[in-house]
Amino acid sequence: MTRRDAREAAFVALFQIDVGRAAMESAIQTATRGRRIDERSLEYLRKAVLGVIGRRDEIDGTISKLAIGWSLDRMGAVDRNLLRLAVYEILHSGDVPVGVAINEAVALAKKFGDEESGKFVNGILGKLARDMALDADGARE
Repeated sequence: MTRRDAREAAFVALFQIDVGRAAMESAIQTATRGRRIDERSLEYLRKAVLGVIGRRDEIDGTISKLAIGWSLDRMGAVDRNLLRLAVYEILHSGDVPVGVAINEAVALAKKFGDEESGKFVNGILGKLARDMALDADGARE
């Protein structure tokens, strides 16, 4: 299983946890059913799902600040969970470049979301990347 496949499975598990109120282990098993998954990919998947769940309030707060005029409840479940996963990867994973996290989230949004999902996800994550660049340059706190 590639990292892209593991990311997709993590998204599917997060979606099931959010929308279907599935337990984490059950959601991971369902998301990986029928897929050949190596130990490294399973480790990434578990780390990502656990990371999003463990930091959900912080991640949701970040998304809420970036998504001006959109409450999390008003967002589509696909967009909301892709944003959660990408924000986790960008801010907390440490091994996913910002551009990769954004590109992968947009690709998944186009695959699973509606026709506007890719643009919406790209816009929110692009704003996060710009804000991070400003913070790194000391231009903003």
